[in-house]
Amino acid sequence: MRIPAAKQLRIKQFSGGSITELSSGITNGILQTVDGIPYITQRPSIDVFEDAGDAGGGAKGRGIFFFADNSTTYICNDDNIYKGSQDTSISSAVTSGSKRVYWVPIGGKVIMLNPEGDEAFSITTGDTVAEITDTDFPPKQTPAIGLADGGAYLNNALYVLGENGTIYGSDSGDGTSWSALNFTTASRDPDGGVFLGKHHDSLVAFGFSSIEVYYDAGNSTGSPLSRRQDVAYNIGCAFGQAVWEIGDRLFFCGVDAAGALGIYVMEQFQLRKISTTDIDSFITQAVVKEGYALMASGFSGAGHDFYLLTLTTTPAATIVPETTLCFDDTSGLWHPWSTTINDITQLPLIAWTKRYGSTSQNGEGILSNGDLISVNDNLSPVDTLLGTRYVEGDYVVDGYVQNATDIGTNIPFSVRTGMFDGGTNGYKIPESLRFVGNRTDTSQTLTVKWSDESNDNFNTGRTMDTSTGHKVHRLGRFQRRNHDLSMTGDEQFWLEAIELPLRVGND
Repeated sequence: MRIPAAKQLRIKQFSGGSITELSSGITNGILQTVDGIPYITQRPSIDVFEDAGDAGGGAKGRGIFFFADNSTTYICNDDNIYKGSQDTSISSAVTSGSKRVYWVPIGGKVIMLNPEGDEAFSITTGDTVAEITDTDFPPKQTPAIGLADGGAYLNNALYVLGENGTIYGSDSGDGTSWSALNFTTASRDPDGGVFLGKHHDSLVAFGFSSIEVYYDAGNSTGSPLSRRQDVAYNIGCAFGQAVWEIGDRLFFCGVDAAGALGIYVMEQFQLRKISTTDIDSFITQAVVKEGYALMASGFSGAGHDFYLLTLTTTPAATIVPETTLCFDDTSGLWHPWSTTINDITQLPLIAWTKRYGSTSQNGEGILSNGDLISVNDNLSPVDTLLGTRYVEGDYVVDGYVQNATDIGTNIPFSVRTGMFDGGTNGYKIPESLRFVGNRTDTSQTLTVKWSDESNDNFNTGRTMDTSTGHKVHRLGRFQRRNHDLSMTGDEQFWLEAIELPLRVGND
């Protein structure tokens, strides 16, 4: 009898913002299909290529953006904008905060939108930073209008969403200049504005209880935008900070008319729910009853797109991450992800760089503590600190070449297979247990534990050497059994299933 290793996350118990017991699921792993066979293996490793504390930055990472016009990476940490590295501040004029900022290139500049501080700044290719002060810009109007999350470029204009549900547009080609009549108000539901994103050649305005889509109709007066009559949803957006845009897809935490939370993706103007009932219960209870908040971003690696959702304690001056869940949009599976590198206990990804223009670039992200990370797509399950050197198009960014000694921690990887009864309630007596998968080149220790009839009595476990593939024996008997396999090795391990030759009896 074979029990497949590829399992969806099933939650048995949770408390507050933490999952305390799994029924099944893969931790710090992903599903890869090779020649039609599904294997699970360790997640892509990360490299913390800049420690924010060592670089002199704060502990409130808020955003990162690679500006192709001058081949420069800009970083926002707390109240500072940095160039290249967090030891080179080019402005300290940003209102202090810990929530995400948004970057929109337009007219040879990049505009950094800071909804938490209701402000925006332009950055030139020469690194001159200036606050947008135009009195028609929403936060500078009288009375001032707060900014919702997000912001988008469409047909040579910058658009932002006000907390009042109104979309405002800049003048053509200039994100610093705004006109009094260039606005349109969401009219389907008076629920205010939460997030403005771009989907194909349209803008998507998320409110707390509705979604509306706008296109450039070329109107001769007022806003050039008009609302699409054929696309609208009575699903709201719970947290603007939990929206991730990748290409023409928008991942977000939605809330239905009854107040239940779920995770959705918009693609081809259609909504697809991607969260399971367990995930829905977990995040709804944590947010509605326990006061937790959600933030999210994502990245691509190992040929997959990963949406990383982090539950954080009640919003405060500093974000405290509690649990990070990863949705793998390639396999459709949810996984808990964490790391132990550089004293990080979760993977609280605030933002990831976007690619635009003709310049090739390696993806980079910023964590809530300000650390900068990249993905090591090298099939080595070891998270590293200062383990890579960043060189982009023969341009070396100051501070990115490190002389520090590499530090690495192996990724703790595990799978719980869920309760198994073999299709009969009779007692099963396994002759042996062995793993089915690729053997490692070097000796690695795989620990297998099991719990009978519930998830509350896992034994201390038995070990197997993954380079030899030997079996374990003396496994007792069971009616229903849950297996847990774990390893913390430094070699990539590919697991298809566990194999149990069984005899069924009544004694």
